[in-house]
This record gives sequence, C-alpha cells and structure tokens, in this order.
Amino acid sequence: MKPNGSPQNPSPVTPDQLLKNLQSLLTREVFRRLREEGPYLVQGTFANHSQKAWGNFYYGDFKGGSTSIRRKVPLGITLREGRSYVLSVTPELAPSNKGLPFVFQVEAIHEEAEASPTPEVRLPQRSREKVDVRGFLMGLLRKGETPALALVLGENAIVHKDVEVSMGSARDRYRVDQRRVSLANPGAVAEALAQVAEGPYHLVALIRGGGDPEDLKPLDGPEVWNAVASCPKPIVVALGHAADTLWVEALADEAFPTPTALGHFLKEVVEAVEREREAAKLSDLLERAQEEAKAARTERDLLKERIRRLEQEPARLVQEMDRLRRGLALWRGVALFLLAAAIFLLLARG
Repeated sequence: MKPNGSPQNPSPVTPDQLLKNLQSLLTREVFRRLREEGPYLVQGTFANHSQKAWGNFYYGDFKGGSTSIRRKVPLGITLREGRSYVLSVTPELAPSNKGLPFVFQVEAIHEEAEASPTPEVRLPQRSREKVDVRGFLMGLLRKGETPALALVLGENAIVHKDVEVSMGSARDRYRVDQRRVSLANPGAVAEALAQVAEGPYHLVALIRGGGDPEDLKPLDGPEVWNAVASCPKPIVVALGHAADTLWVEALADEAFPTPTALGHFLKEVVEAVEREREAAKLSDLLERAQEEAKAARTERDLLKERIRRLEQEPARLVQEMDRLRRGLALWRGVALFLLAAAIFLLLARG
C-alpha cells in the first residue's frame, strides 16, 4: 500500500480496492470511537420483530422520526412489537455491507410505553382514475408527437437541471417549460398546478430538491392534495430525497423519489420507444428475409424440377432410338423376305 518507507515493494491496488481499504479503516475507527463513548440512550418504537433467534439474540427495527436502526436483542430482554421504549444500546459492526455498517445491541430497558398513535389522514378523492404515465408518454412518442411537460418548482430553484441532465440525449424529445412559485405557500402551489393543467401540456410535474424535511410540509397539506387530486392532466411528483415520504405522492398519477429519478424515467420512456422501433425494423427485415428465403426456395424447387426433366431427356431419346432401330430391323427383315419370295416366284416361272 505504501510507496515509500516499506521494506519490500508492495503489490499495486486498483482505485476501487484503495477506496474500499480506506473505507474499512474509517469504519473501524468510527466503530472504536462509538464503542468508547457508549452505551447510548435512544427512544423509539420497536417493529419488524424477527420470529427466529440467532446465537441467543433476536432482531428488529427501532424506528424514530423518518429513519430506523437495526436492533440485536438478547433473549432475556423482551421487546414488544409497536411499543415505545427508551433503551440503552451499544454498537457492533454488522456482518452485511448493505446499509448502515452497524447493528445496536440492547443492554437494558429504561422506559416502556404505548407508541404514539398515528394521526388519521383523510386524503381527498381523485377526480379521475390514475393514468399509466409511462404508457401515456410512449403513446405520444409512437405517434411522433413531442410530449409537453410543465415543471412546477421553487422561485429560485435549480432542481430543473437535475431533471434535464438525467434526461441526457432524450431531452430533445420533450418540450419542457417551467412554472416558478413559492413552494412555502400551499395556496400559490395549488393555483400554479391548476393554471398549468389548463395549458398546452401533456404532463404536469411538481418537483423539489432535498433539504430539511420541515420544508416539505407546505407541499403535503389539504390545498396541494386537492390540487393534485383534481388535476385533469396526468400529474407526477418528485419531492425531496429518496428517504422522504409524503401523502401527496399517493394522489399523483406517479411519484418519484427524486427529481433526478424523474429525469431518468423520462429518458427510459424515450429509450423504450426507440427499442420498439428498432425491434419493428428488425421484425420487418426478418419478415422480408423470410419472404425472400421462401421465394428462393420456390425458385430452387423449380430449378430442381427443370434439371430432373433435362436429366430424363437423354433416357427418352435412347428409348426412342432403340424403338426406331427395332422398327428398322423389322422392316429390313420383311423387305428381305419379300425379295426372297419374288426371286423364288421368278425362278419357279422360269
């Protein structure tokens, strides 16, 4: 690893291996600090309780806020599904490389209570059935039309660049307009959605980049819900980071975790139509090739028949010549007999 100060020349590593080695060192160092400063008191709700024990432990998620951590619980400590706890925990390195590299072992229970009830949310009824956005856009592109997309975004936002960059070369296949509005004003957002829905657009998109989850709350209230639910045009939302979940997403025709994901989706739609066209061209070529092959086979069969007939001609000629020779021999025999008979008659008269 070290180019200098090593007694032997080390084997070189790839950039990927170097980063993985550094990541491993950082993980171990962070883990060491966490162990030294623990245990930790955390409050949350126990969920996803594993029904199977491994090595005198069972596992479950501990949820709080918008995230959760994995818990390793000794069999002597009983945590109940859906209950709220204050627990003492210490971190351990997780065996899996996926997600957070730590699992937290429960050392003790400090408090237990009923989990706070989730407030009931009543979403408005949609004014129409949800549209298959992918199929809708593909239908426009198949007909050679240019789908028109209205992006509703913040007054000073640059998140539209995330959408357009991720669209790549497919950007030229769409008409993309922007409608800027204060996303902190739910009434203004609802009005903007209603206005663009009346415009010459095939698709409406409400987009916002990530940030403080509190900043997303104005977009997840009754005014915006009603505007999305009553939108006469297909409407999609791409709000916040992938970890953010909003009720308004359930009302849209389709929801994307990020504006970048929306751009990738639009690109994939174009690529799917292009693949269809390429497949159609290949199908036409294949059908034409099959027709030409069929015609060639027919021509081949005709040629074979002609060759067979030509090959039979000499045999027929030989047979005819044999018949003529036999006929000629017969007539020669008759002629000789008649000549002999005439000579005999002449001699008899003489």
